[in-house]
Order: sequence, then structure tokens, then C-alpha cells
Amino acid sequence: MNYNKKALTYNFEVVNNILIRTASISDIQEIARLSSQLGYPLNIEQLGERLQEIGTHKDHTVYVAESDHQLVGWIHATVRILLESPSFVEIGGLVVDQTCRGEGIGRQLVETCERWAIQTGFSKIRVRTNQTREDAVQFYNHIGFSQKKSQHVLDKEL
Repeated sequence: MNYNKKALTYNFEVVNNILIRTASISDIQEIARLSSQLGYPLNIEQLGERLQEIGTHKDHTVYVAESDHQLVGWIHATVRILLESPSFVEIGGLVVDQTCRGEGIGRQLVETCERWAIQTGFSKIRVRTNQTREDAVQFYNHIGFSQKKSQHVLDKEL
């Protein structure tokens, strides 16, 4: 698949006093704080290493939402190229501060990723969410996503 790797850069935009910008290494403390609100405590050192690694891949992007100089959300998206289906962009993670949910920040972050996907030549964006996170399922349905299937996720430690 040929996609526009040059379009994979996105600096910032301000909508409704929320700044959406590309994440930087200085954001790791706040990204970890937000992630812990969903039950994903992150090791700061490992998070920093992951964010730096993601930054070296032009088919990944991480954006943060900032209000009054404080992070109130983040989103990670990546290009998925599979043999059995057309390529797409997948949201790997989305968190909005629990005190700011319902204010449109999640929608803004997703729309930013949608623009990134279009600019890079993709016409589909996908997200996976745990079935027990009914609020997340409702949010994604509300902003235009539709359920395509249910599946099991299986891991094997190596």
C-alpha cells in the first residue's frame, strides 16, 4: 500500500479553548496520570521509552488535548496493514480526564486522528474497546462508529 508518509505530521489546532497538539516526551507524567484513571498504571520510564519509539515511526501518531496548560486527554493511532483486508488507521488508546468527560474533548481527539488518516490516504478508522466499557462503546457509537464484530483477544507470554 502506498500512503502519504509525508502527511503524517500534524502540529496543533485550537478548538473551543482546547489545544490539540502532537505529544512530546515532556507529557509522559500527565499521560501516565490520565491512563491510571482507566486502570492502566504506567511506569514512567517505560512510557517515555515507548513514546520515543513511537516517535520514530511515521505510521503512528500521539496527540494530547490541553486546557489551561494542563493535559486533559490523549489519543494514539497507528496504521494497520493486513494481508486479509484493506489497510486502515486504528485508535490504540484514548483517554479523557474524568473531570472533563462529556465536554467534546474525546470527539476532538478522534476527529484529529480522522484528519490524520485522511491526509495519509486512508478511508477507514477502527477502534477496539472492552465490551465492559459501556460508556466507551456508547461514545464511539455516538460519534459515528458502528460495531462490526465481537472477538476474543488472546496473549501468550514469550
